[in-house]
Amino acid sequence: MLAAFVGCAGVGKNTVIGRLIAAYPERYEIFPTLTTREMRPGEREGDPYHYVTKEQFEALIREGEIYEYEIIHNGNYYGGSKKVLREHLKSGRTLIKDIDVLGARTYKTKLSGITRILSVFLYVEDMNTLLDRMRARGDSEENIQKRAERFPLEMNLSSDSEYMVNNDRLEDTTDAVNCLLENEVRLGGVYRPCRDCGVPTEAEIGSSAGTEGKTEPVELVFNGRELLIADGAARYVSAMRSGAFIQKKIKRLTDTSLKPAHISLERWTNMLRA
Repeated sequence: MLAAFVGCAGVGKNTVIGRLIAAYPERYEIFPTLTTREMRPGEREGDPYHYVTKEQFEALIREGEIYEYEIIHNGNYYGGSKKVLREHLKSGRTLIKDIDVLGARTYKTKLSGITRILSVFLYVEDMNTLLDRMRARGDSEENIQKRAERFPLEMNLSSDSEYMVNNDRLEDTTDAVNCLLENEVRLGGVYRPCRDCGVPTEAEIGSSAGTEGKTEPVELVFNGRELLIADGAARYVSAMRSGAFIQKKIKRLTDTSLKPAHISLERWTNMLRA
């Protein structure tokens, strides 16, 4: 599986990715981009680039192994390789990549036949928080304003992502994202409702199935151990039964008081497949 981390500039994508790989090197690894530019001081092969010659890159283009690329910085190629993806998938780890919100669509379109692509959109409630973070890391005001102009577009495209995660507190975000990725690998994204949300009735599930247009996201809450459905259990069951897309939104991090509803995972899974 390839987990594409998307979101606005300054939201903390690379910080979360770095923490995940440092904490769980046996579970995650970076999916590198190919480039023909020279390696810079402090960089290393495979993180975040594989370094190839121009001749090698152009050969891969002719062979149909490059799914997207661009030429920038004095004629250097940058692009994604199907061959590199297949090689890295052999490790059995979940691959992680920081991807532009528009680029995530390209990945899903062109790589879905090779592996599952899961997109995780990191966000914060207030754009000013992002601007403050960019200033703190030393971005120029000109760059900050350009990034700010993209904020509405990027937030509008957030509905394409399977998950939205509020990166309010970095440590909680890292734990919650690790939980959701492990859940996707082991259980295929099966989540139980919390006790306060409750198990939906068949009538509620049927009513949700008849909703026209884009379904409202399901709200998940991380209780420090697992992610639980806090709102939208009926919509979730309806979508899981039909195979329809439904976004999961993790808005609150972390509420340790929440407990699962009184239903076993086996019974709940059978309910999803009914």
